[in-house]
Amino acid sequence: MSEVERDVSAEAESPGATQKLGADSGPSEPAARRAETQKLTDPQERRSRAVVPVPHLGLTREEMTWAAAAHASILATLLLGISTGGLAAIFGPLIPALIWYVYRDKSEYVVEQARQATIFQVAGIVALLALATVGTVLVALGWAVSAVMLIVLIGLLLLPVMLIVTLLWAAVIVALPVAQVAYGCFAAVETYHGRPFRYRWIADLIERYQAQTA
Repeated sequence: MSEVERDVSAEAESPGATQKLGADSGPSEPAARRAETQKLTDPQERRSRAVVPVPHLGLTREEMTWAAAAHASILATLLLGISTGGLAAIFGPLIPALIWYVYRDKSEYVVEQARQATIFQVAGIVALLALATVGTVLVALGWAVSAVMLIVLIGLLLLPVMLIVTLLWAAVIVALPVAQVAYGCFAAVETYHGRPFRYRWIADLIERYQAQTA
C-alpha cells in the first residue's frame, strides 16, 4: 500500500475527525431560529391582549348599550337646542330619564348611569340658561353705561373693556354646550365598554342625597 493510500485510510478511520465534524454541524442553528420565533411572537400576543377592552363583570351587552345610549342622548339635546333656538332643549333629558324609569327594576348599572346623565343634562341646561340671562343683563348694562359716559369722554375708555367682556361671554356661551357634549360622549364610550362612569360633582351630589334620605 502506498503512502498516500495509508494517509487517506487513516483519515477515514479516525474517530477524532468524525467527532469534530459532528460537533461543528450540531443543532445550534435550529435552536437560534426557535429563540428568534419566540422573541417575535410574545410582543405580538401582548399587544393583541392590550387592545381588547375589559368589560365590567356581570353586565350584559344590552345593559352596556342602554347605559351608553343614556349618555349619548346629549347629542339629541344639542340638536333640539340648535334647531329651536334653545327652546326644545329641555326635552332632551327626557331620553335618559325614560331609560332610567324603564330599567329601575332591571339593572342597577343602567339606572345609575341614566340617572347621572339626566341630572347632568338638566344641570347643563340650567347653567347655560343662567349664564345667558345674567350675562345678557350685565353686558347690556355695561354697554349702556359706556354709551352714557361717552358724553364726558370717559366712555371711550370703557369701550375696549366692554368689547373684550362681550367676546369672552359669547365664547363661554358657545364653549359650554360643546364641552358638555364632549363629556357626555366620553361617558357613552366608557359605559359601552362596561366601565362604571362618574360625572364629577354630579355623582357626588347623588351619593350625598342618597345618604341623607337613607
